[in-house]
Amino acid sequence: MVLAIALFYLYDAALALQPEQGLLRRGRGQWLARLATEGFALRRQWLLWPPLWLLHQPLYRLRWDPAHIALPGAPAPAQALAAHAASFKGFALPLYLLAAALFMALPIALFALHSEAILLVMLALIYLCTLWIALLTLRHGRQGHSERRLACSTALQLMLCPPFALNAVRKLSLAHGVDSDLLQSAQQLMAPAQWSAFAGRVQAVMQQELNEIADLPEYAQQHAQMQAALQALKASLPSN
Repeated sequence: MVLAIALFYLYDAALALQPEQGLLRRGRGQWLARLATEGFALRRQWLLWPPLWLLHQPLYRLRWDPAHIALPGAPAPAQALAAHAASFKGFALPLYLLAAALFMALPIALFALHSEAILLVMLALIYLCTLWIALLTLRHGRQGHSERRLACSTALQLMLCPPFALNAVRKLSLAHGVDSDLLQSAQQLMAPAQWSAFAGRVQAVMQQELNEIADLPEYAQQHAQMQAALQALKASLPSN
């Protein structure tokens, strides 16, 4: 049972991204970013997992165009993203209580205590935490942070499969419509050191693609556009 719970959680947490997408995550006091190409190649997509132990951190899927980079961007989209990320504060306690019940208390009840009464208590705790998270999800929709229909369908899904409730914040944040460029939002939300490191990884990806198409005449225009975009990215770094 515990193995099945873990597999359900891993399956539900997996994210399939297009090559020119990335993830922006609000951590503790800072924002962090990842490119799709930093994951595992899966046909024409890339498979990533967010930090599996950080259940309360919202996660956003954004796009970027390696041939068109304009930095800095308008501050409004990044500010809206930060405001939306702040709407998940109430989820932390029930999420970690549920995780403790599923991955610590339930195995102890099953394999160490061998008590049906304690097992029933653990199952009740699991469903109470799941109900708590589902109610927070519904409230998130009522407050306008998520679409009501999405919030209702997500809450129902959580109640049908409690391990899926561990990904409640990720589900709601990933479904949030983000009208913002990955690099523009990352530059405005990330600390200078984190932005420099992330921009360096972006440069490496762009340089690899430039090397691959350098000798292909049909990609001459794209090559020139990417070179100009790469220079714009380098100019955005704090050291410059």
